[in-house]
Amino acid sequence: MFTGQMVVWPALIMALAGFARNTALPRSSPGQAESTRAELVRIENEIVQANNRCDYGYFRRIEAPEFIFTDGNGGASGRAEDLAGESSCHPSASQQVIDEVRVLDYGSVAVLNARNTTTLVRNGLTVTRHSRFTDVFVRRHGAWQLVSGQSTRIPEPAPARP
Repeated sequence: MFTGQMVVWPALIMALAGFARNTALPRSSPGQAESTRAELVRIENEIVQANNRCDYGYFRRIEAPEFIFTDGNGGASGRAEDLAGESSCHPSASQQVIDEVRVLDYGSVAVLNARNTTTLVRNGLTVTRHSRFTDVFVRRHGAWQLVSGQSTRIPEPAPARP
């Protein structure tokens, strides 16, 4: 019995090494990587607009059935919980800018990390918030689907004391 286990481990190690070698680095060409980056930035801007308009039809299309979101407090939710927010959504006039975009393109999987700056007026005061987010996309049937997302608020610096 011990001898059979010894044979399995080298094969498993070789398989894992091959997987790591084939997936450790982005696999797309520079032109394809730029095209993927542009497409994902467009999608992220569409997500901003869909959030502002409460367009849950867009989220039904872009979010994969297995979608998982991790919020800034460490809570996790799925697609069903996200779509359940439709009934309580209120359109927003907030302005959002996505910048500091980084994309890792692995062909049929891409990871986007960026900063989101949201500006809105609340009780007559202009409020600006920054967050950093990571979204993971999988290309299915020629289109990108969002399979996972995570967002963390960036703390604002404390005001300087006189």
